[in-house]
Amino acid sequence: MRYDTKIENVVIGQGPSALEFQIEVIADFNRAIDDMFAELQARGEQDLLTDLCPYFGTVWDSARALAALLMAEPQSSIAGKAFLEIGCGLAIPSMTLLKLGASKVIATDLHPDVPAFLERNFAANGLSEHPAFSYRSLDWRTRTAEVLAERPEWILASDILYDQGQAEAVAQFLAKAFGSGATQAVLTDPGRPYLQSFVTACDRLGIKSTVEIFQTDPNDSRRDAFVLRLT
Repeated sequence: MRYDTKIENVVIGQGPSALEFQIEVIADFNRAIDDMFAELQARGEQDLLTDLCPYFGTVWDSARALAALLMAEPQSSIAGKAFLEIGCGLAIPSMTLLKLGASKVIATDLHPDVPAFLERNFAANGLSEHPAFSYRSLDWRTRTAEVLAERPEWILASDILYDQGQAEAVAQFLAKAFGSGATQAVLTDPGRPYLQSFVTACDRLGIKSTVEIFQTDPNDSRRDAFVLRLT
């Protein structure tokens, strides 16, 4: 599908160490959803809306929060470490990790239009063909072994608990990831209805979680993100 796009200036962090990215995003997110639904309806494929809805095409506050949290980590926690970002969308956390010196960053997403956006955005920010980065266009829920074979130490996700099934699926995936050698996971969420279901599923699977609040904008609490650190 073709989208009208614009360039958004995205600043991660504060002060002289802040990172600034020029990111191509969908210009009118709500219109893009309406257009996608109309196209699928005309094809009789409305059931594909969940997977093909262009949620990826905007920089969500939860992604900003996750990237900022990574910037605040000690350098020793980032350098030389392997990271896996699931449901990456525009992959702002992954781009941040590359700037911070991570040794391996794998990003995955299911939407077929994500690779083209990543290619243009990585090029615009001097990250084309970065040796530490790889992208996998796959459904991590059904092809778990493929990404966990890379032995990621950190699992990252932002705003992916958008339906009841995702809460259980993410918890199950993390259980497998920890069993494969991952040491920690960080998930950011704007407070969607299924956040508690996710925490409950993690607890049932023996995954410990701590929750804190990250202020994306100190002047607007509606943009706060919940931060879950899981081990």
